[in-house]
Amino acid sequence: MTALESRHRRLNPSLFPLEDVVNESIGFLRQHEPPEGYFVGFSGGKDSIVTLELCRMAGIKHQAFYSATGIDPPEVVKFIRREYPEVTFLRPKMTFWEGTRRNGPPLRIRRWCCDTLKKSPSKHIPLKHRVMGIRAEESFKRASRPRVDQYNGKQILYKPILGWAEWHVWDFIEYRGLAYPSLYDEGFGRIGCVICPFIVGPGPATQKRLQRAKDRWPAIFRIFEKVVTEWFCTKRWQKGCKSPEEYLAAYYRGFE
Repeated sequence: MTALESRHRRLNPSLFPLEDVVNESIGFLRQHEPPEGYFVGFSGGKDSIVTLELCRMAGIKHQAFYSATGIDPPEVVKFIRREYPEVTFLRPKMTFWEGTRRNGPPLRIRRWCCDTLKKSPSKHIPLKHRVMGIRAEESFKRASRPRVDQYNGKQILYKPILGWAEWHVWDFIEYRGLAYPSLYDEGFGRIGCVICPFIVGPGPATQKRLQRAKDRWPAIFRIFEKVVTEWFCTKRWQKGCKSPEEYLAAYYRGFE
């Protein structure tokens, strides 16, 4: 453990200057570099942009991969193709729409989509040492996991920016002059999957974010509602709902 890592355990990482966290993260990547190189998970979001740039600065051997879910914002897909042509696109064997017809729409307690669309497409990649742009600040669950983590008994996850605050991320992007998706400047705080059980819920703020997404990507939501209707009429897993319209309304409220 480096001196700065030890200090991180005692102090709030957001208090550290940008230069300190950058140097520490680069040292972390170099310290754990495997002979075959890292697999770097890339989503086109701000945290993955920073993580990939740190790998470049560290001069380590690495390959970047993007799991193309098919329901990411089209603007992000275009951004990755334009700004990061070296990133390899990985595609799932089953589309989100096929999965919804089979399993129903994903729920917070039943997120089949993450395994199917994001994790499974990379299972055949032999690089088991995987770098991810995960930050503890984003959730309690992420904060509770170690910086070097085992996944599924086969992969080792490395989280170079685990202790970074959001201001570190944006200051680094500005300092390095890195491009980022314009959606951030348009009020979108997250740019993950357009359809996600974590963007629905009963609160006014959540409903506002959901409506913004519906207004921005109406075609994706139209397809989603059509597929959910087909599934509802076939599977009849209703959660007390008598029609697909009632089910969708309850889904968007997070079944609260």
